[in-house]
Amino acid sequence: MKEQELFFLGLLQDGPKHGYQLKKLLQEITATFTGIKTDSIYYPLKKMLKGGLVTQAVDKEGKRPIRYTYKITPKGKEAFKKLLLKNLLTIERPYFSIDVSLYFLNYIPPEQRERYLKVRLKLLTRLKKGLEKLKATLSKGAPPNLSVIVAHNQELLEAEIAFLNRLIVRP
Repeated sequence: MKEQELFFLGLLQDGPKHGYQLKKLLQEITATFTGIKTDSIYYPLKKMLKGGLVTQAVDKEGKRPIRYTYKITPKGKEAFKKLLLKNLLTIERPYFSIDVSLYFLNYIPPEQRERYLKVRLKLLTRLKKGLEKLKATLSKGAPPNLSVIVAHNQELLEAEIAFLNRLIVRP
């Protein structure tokens, strides 16, 4: 929940946004580089509203449905700074979903294991090319640190690709 709060408070740093804008930004950003999943944006927003981190305004234009606009409060700005620093300094062991499969790899026949690892390698190579394409298309309108995040993800992918290549050639 704290990462969600950090995300929402960060997105509100440059001005108020309505719920749909926040949801769209969250989906675009998380699809690029995070594993944060949010089924509903309104639960965390309500929690932050209760905590005084954001305010909510009701907008009604003509026959359009009511929409809520959220704005960060001074308390929210302070909470954002604390969450950002805490997140930056928190070191957690990286979790890779493949690790569970690697633990049980000996239960897969060698020829099938090699085939599956090669398929994973191919998928990771495609993902790497997608990140390279993203990096090349980053415009000046993109958040300034997005290229740093893309570079970080590229290096992690390169490390896993190198690992898989070594694993595949093992006897």
